[in-house]
Amino acid sequence: MSMSIEKFDPYGSVLPANPRDEAEPRTAASMVLTRVGQYVFWLLVILIVASRIAFFSSNLPFQFVDVRGTTSGIAR
Repeated sequence: MSMSIEKFDPYGSVLPANPRDEAEPRTAASMVLTRVGQYVFWLLVILIVASRIAFFSSNLPFQFVDVRGTTSGIAR
């Protein structure tokens, strides 16, 4: 008698023969797509940060309204 080498998850489904820690060899196309995706991501990050620096008004904390004048007008 030989023992079965199949592995099952907690719900009874058969697990694949290739576990997660044994990665399949990467193809050239997948390496190129990974690299292009990384460049696109970092390009978007740089563009978003640069646009925030260029178009964000940095003097917003100094534009407080007079709270006393506003509340006194509401209370009347």
